[in-house]
Amino acid sequence: MRHYGVLKKASIKDKVIKEDILSQVKRCSAVFLVVDIGQFEISCEALNWAVEMDKPVFVLVNKCDVLKKWVTPDQISRWVSDRLKLDPKRIIPISAKDRRAMADLRHRIEDTFSPGEAILLLGTTNVGKSTLLSGLICSDTPTVSRLPGTTLGVVEGKGKSGRVLYVDAPGLKESNPWLSRMCPECLVALIPQKGFSNFVFTLKTGQVIALGGLGWLRLDSCGDRGWVKVEVFVPEGVTVHATNSDKFKSLCDPFREDIMSPPCPSCWSSLDGPSYTSHPVSIHVNQDLVIPGCGWIALRSGNFSGTLSLPEGVDPVVRPSLIPSEAVRKKA
Repeated sequence: MRHYGVLKKASIKDKVIKEDILSQVKRCSAVFLVVDIGQFEISCEALNWAVEMDKPVFVLVNKCDVLKKWVTPDQISRWVSDRLKLDPKRIIPISAKDRRAMADLRHRIEDTFSPGEAILLLGTTNVGKSTLLSGLICSDTPTVSRLPGTTLGVVEGKGKSGRVLYVDAPGLKESNPWLSRMCPECLVALIPQKGFSNFVFTLKTGQVIALGGLGWLRLDSCGDRGWVKVEVFVPEGVTVHATNSDKFKSLCDPFREDIMSPPCPSCWSSLDGPSYTSHPVSIHVNQDLVIPGCGWIALRSGNFSGTLSLPEGVDPVVRPSLIPSEAVRKKA
């Protein structure tokens, strides 16, 4: 079944999904964990569980095309290997929409596994497992949708050669803090159709960067220098706005949906905006400050100490920069 703009959340609980997965993994020779490079922190949460299944684990890093303006698949592979502490040979950067790449992946899998063996595709919601399965079996049979959680049961199929059986289970939801608190339209805005957008800002003490109304970062201190340079990466559906603290308050009450989108006014209330939790943060050059599932802010110059405001249950992550600075990119 293929969805065309049908926005409806699936109600299957993770407990039921995990039971289905465990019943399937027994017959599988390996687990392919699918992660979304744009939502890395959310989508790699299932790795420890996958390792506990006592099967060989490979990581398919999907949607690499959304960052192709700034970083190569090889760079992504090395970055993921360092982050997950896995053998680079077990990490495969891919774009499920690239037919040639999918054909190469299919041949690689069929050269690795014996006829009759099965592999399990595991991952969180909307990492692209169903699109991957469609490419591997050369069929539109699986449910494909931009809305998270539309695979409702175990789906399986064989590739053109019929050598390997591919098994896809519904995506896990526990690690996505937005899924139960926002409407389908706002959730879809967090999933890029063509790529990420990036914005470069020079900030002074007291200024604020807002990623829609989903979170905002205030610069509290940057030393004697008096300013920092940051680069913001977000899905194309998320607006980014920089202003001073006093003006920002006027955007929150009443809520300015035209400037701070997503969320919509209804989801803003569901997230308890603007009464968000304050997180003290410090980041250094060559580090990203991540709002899981929403985007990240990379520090390019200076020393940053500030306050990040997020809905309750959404916790920030500081990590090594995924995308090099513009100066490094130009040299490359």
